[in-house]
Amino acid sequence: MKKRENTRRNEMKRFYAVKKAAPESWEARHTDMVREVSARGMVLLENRGGLPLEKGKPVALYGYGARNTAYCGYGAASINSRENISIEQGLLESGIPITSTKYLDRYDQAIKAEEEAYFQEIRKVGGTLFDRLVAMYSRQFTPVCQLPVTGQDVEVSGGDTAVFVITRISGEGADRKPVSGDYLLTEAEKSNLTFLSDHYRWVIVLLNTVGPIDMEFLRQLPHLGAVLFVGLNGGVTGGAAADVLTGRITPEGKLTATWGRHYGDYPNAGTFGLMDGETEDELYSEDIYVGYRYFDSFGVEPAYPFGYGLSYTQFDWENGTVQLSGDTISVTAAVTNKGSIYAGREVLQLYVTCPVGRLDQPAQRLVGFQKTGILKPGECGILHIETDIADLASYSEAENAWVLEKGNYILRVGNSSRNTRPAGILRVNEDAILERCRPFGAKCDLTEKFRPRSGDALYSGENLPDGLPVLVWRQENCPLVHSYRKRERETQALSEDKLLQDCEGRNYTFQQLLRGECTVEELTASLSPEELALVCVGNEAEKQDSGTGGGSLVCASDNTGTNQTGTIPREVVVGASYTTAALLESRTLPNVPMADGGCGIRLLPEYEMDNNGKLLTAGISAIKNGIHLLDEQELDVMEAAPRGGRYWQYTTALPMAVILAQTWDPECWRTMGEIEQREMRRFGVKLWLAPGMNIHRNPLGGRNFEYYSEDPFLTGICAAQIIQGLQKNRGAGATIKHVACNNQEENRSGMNAHVSERALREIYLKGYEIAVRQAKPLAIMTGHNLVNGINSAESYDLLTQTAREEWGFEGLVMTDWGTTAKLTGTINMVRQTATPVCVPVLTCLCLAVRRN
Repeated sequence: MKKRENTRRNEMKRFYAVKKAAPESWEARHTDMVREVSARGMVLLENRGGLPLEKGKPVALYGYGARNTAYCGYGAASINSRENISIEQGLLESGIPITSTKYLDRYDQAIKAEEEAYFQEIRKVGGTLFDRLVAMYSRQFTPVCQLPVTGQDVEVSGGDTAVFVITRISGEGADRKPVSGDYLLTEAEKSNLTFLSDHYRWVIVLLNTVGPIDMEFLRQLPHLGAVLFVGLNGGVTGGAAADVLTGRITPEGKLTATWGRHYGDYPNAGTFGLMDGETEDELYSEDIYVGYRYFDSFGVEPAYPFGYGLSYTQFDWENGTVQLSGDTISVTAAVTNKGSIYAGREVLQLYVTCPVGRLDQPAQRLVGFQKTGILKPGECGILHIETDIADLASYSEAENAWVLEKGNYILRVGNSSRNTRPAGILRVNEDAILERCRPFGAKCDLTEKFRPRSGDALYSGENLPDGLPVLVWRQENCPLVHSYRKRERETQALSEDKLLQDCEGRNYTFQQLLRGECTVEELTASLSPEELALVCVGNEAEKQDSGTGGGSLVCASDNTGTNQTGTIPREVVVGASYTTAALLESRTLPNVPMADGGCGIRLLPEYEMDNNGKLLTAGISAIKNGIHLLDEQELDVMEAAPRGGRYWQYTTALPMAVILAQTWDPECWRTMGEIEQREMRRFGVKLWLAPGMNIHRNPLGGRNFEYYSEDPFLTGICAAQIIQGLQKNRGAGATIKHVACNNQEENRSGMNAHVSERALREIYLKGYEIAVRQAKPLAIMTGHNLVNGINSAESYDLLTQTAREEWGFEGLVMTDWGTTAKLTGTINMVRQTATPVCVPVLTCLCLAVRRN
């Protein structure tokens, strides 16, 4: 009998990994696509004649990232590529000889000793392996050593061009710091750069970084040839960088966040995260003035503005027609490649300057954009940029509504926020209310908020050119919407008590739902409190009951969702998380595999399993540098682990979200979504725990590289296109995260964001709104933090009133892992699924249901 049961259990398993080490046929295609998109998202910040490199002409390569190139950040967005191409390797494979290999060899030896000393310190933290993992994330390795470049190194290298790679990395659990080796250059880096500038004609600087650094020293370097923001782009980072450096791909990326001249230029520089020593309360006093909205409104000159990026060619444009059709504004412009050598692409951006009435306004905000195709030298292309009237609206807390105040709305077209030309005027003769909303219940207690002074704004006192087209908009063109009333009627259509009574004892199954024999509401109403609780809290209780622990990163565990009856789920995706499999047999309700993260699907890339389907490989092997955290006893445990059949399941690492957004190209975004969709179907993953959509409120945000931009409009459009690519066929769903104001990593579980309702709606929620309305993601993940005193996972304002009633979201809401919210309150307030909890909490939840 026992033998037959084991046979049945094995037959029910479905594994997606393969038993051969060789790459599958699709891997090369996906890698090539990602390499091209990565190159197209890199931003050329400076070019004073040093680029592109001439093929076959030798260069001297220096800097930590030359061989130790960073490929991804820490935490949820980390991923393991089958092959990682360093910048050195990428240049060599692109036909650029490297003449400084002896220097790089010496540097390697020095860095290895420094890395070992770093990991020894991390291991001294002791505690659990998870404690050491957190310590590594919060104290990331920054090389102190910058081996001095000598005169002999220069003499041996020959040539007139040096390439210097600056690397910075961050990730989940800690924010960056405005200190040397992070936001600032180290003295050793400055010394080497100065020496190189004295001995080479050109010094090319590559920023293999998660985000901005202080650029003042570099911009003043005498022989600076060029600066390229490379970013972190998975295994293709070095190859994609070489494609741009050699001119195989003409630079076309544009910044999606403002790079300040100094860290102190940002509005919250002194109060963000740890900067003021206070991490419990974060005051969003800058209000709606985030990123370029602040720089442009308060007269602060940036180093590189939002939307900026150079090319190997030059473009110019002429504004054309401006038309209004219903609630759609259309602007045309003719873009010409003025260069004589290189073909390339250009992005034109549409901004609006709103009239200042009862509401103060930023100098301008992005409301549309479009990118040309490849234009040959001398070729002209016509762009049509459209925006909706609603994109020009502002939120009035006094009216509890999205409004257009009367006045002139100046439409501007340009290739960055600091290089625009007026294209037309939209005139609103009377105040108009576009949409009524309920006010949030959680009130903001800020007593001071930033307000620009008269005359500081970018276009203050501007004389508009004669002959600008004027469009007149009237309220009847766009009728008032009460979206929440419509949702109320829909959600109140069914009587919950009657439904529960009718379905009592029915025992509906998921298969009956698929056959149309019951509705989702009827199936749910037929579940017992215990079954409902299991659906809500994931599979942690199942792992604990099976005796595998589920939390060990050293001893491999059978984390495949074994339930109390011994039934094995059909879907086995090693390295993924799951919803419960406890109802698979009784209700035929399948478990749902879900996987991080923002830079690709993160699974255990290689693992071993015994003949009974038990996982033998430790989970720590999937974590970058995780093996270095093990002490001797833990290493012995791993060595002593039994061996079994070997499996491979490598996925494609995507460029970090910032690089992806910097393409400003919906085609690129959809392509990345389609890649994720194909790989999710290939490996059985149903929910992608991405995209991350938090706003770049400050350049020190530890996870900014996972998020697209400081601008909510661009964030929303980018995410929507990726989601549409991912969800265009059934079988894969996206999870937008982290709602809301998860803009910092320090004390993210306890931080309370004090933020106005207007800033919430216009800045921190707008991107999610765009994604929900345009792409209908299957899930939302909440943040760890509080918003105006309410844990985001318990917020009726954010998750029910706004997401469901106003935006029409109909999917799943889940908490982030390790939420500090009250579980009963979370489920009661927003009817959502929490992430895995332990058996005692599960029991308490069932009791709470029985006590109503």
